[in-house]
Amino acid sequence: MVAPASSWKEAEENLLSCTAQIMNQAVEILRSGSISDSSYRFESKVIAGSTPGKHFRHVLDHLRILTDAIADWQTRIKTDAKAVLRVDYDSRIASKLPHIETSVAASLREFERTTDRLYRVFDGSHGRLYTQPLRLCATTPFVVEMDSTVGRELWFCGLHAIHHYALARVILVKELELKGVDDQFGVAPSTLVHREWRKESNRADTAHDALSQGRNDELPSSSQSSSSQQPSPSSGPSHGQSARASRSPHSHRQHQFKSKL
Repeated sequence: MVAPASSWKEAEENLLSCTAQIMNQAVEILRSGSISDSSYRFESKVIAGSTPGKHFRHVLDHLRILTDAIADWQTRIKTDAKAVLRVDYDSRIASKLPHIETSVAASLREFERTTDRLYRVFDGSHGRLYTQPLRLCATTPFVVEMDSTVGRELWFCGLHAIHHYALARVILVKELELKGVDDQFGVAPSTLVHREWRKESNRADTAHDALSQGRNDELPSSSQSSSSQQPSPSSGPSHGQSARASRSPHSHRQHQFKSKL
């Protein structure tokens, strides 16, 4: 259904583009004028202590932490060949930009700035950053470290963003009943691909059914078949049997195709 990337460079480009598109989901809804500052700060009755702005800010926190860590490592590696790239999402940087969870305009600027910075840290990588090892720090509450890669963490940031967009969507659409929120906002890339694939599959089914119906209409009716002379055992297959036989491989493939849905 989806072809794999042919190189680390292509994989990096695809993942970077996907992450940028996920970030752009926020940019578009913030730029649309559908959300006012009061809606952005609205405290959910369903998700305790939650506001749309807090979810957007949390998305930014993670991607900013990752891009900051990469940029810092890129500076250190120039003078220290053994410099280790470390990422700690539990480090608190939200207090530096508290207004991005209360102001739509401020949040929009930060999403645009962060997306631009993401492209800058990957500029000239040609796939090398995609496989670059890093040490991921986590508070569990004890601080532990584990191995990961930049590509893996970039994908995590994208999926993490989708999760929080979906929560923000619950508040905006279900609680505030806002109009103009795009249907694709808060939907994972894999789900969007699957939806498009199902659409194409349904179109193929419809076309095949129409073609099959047209062929069936051309066959003799049962009354005509019964009144015609029956073939002897030594005779070859009837016209209807030949038509069914000629269609059977196609029908079998269609059955296999549908079984995958």
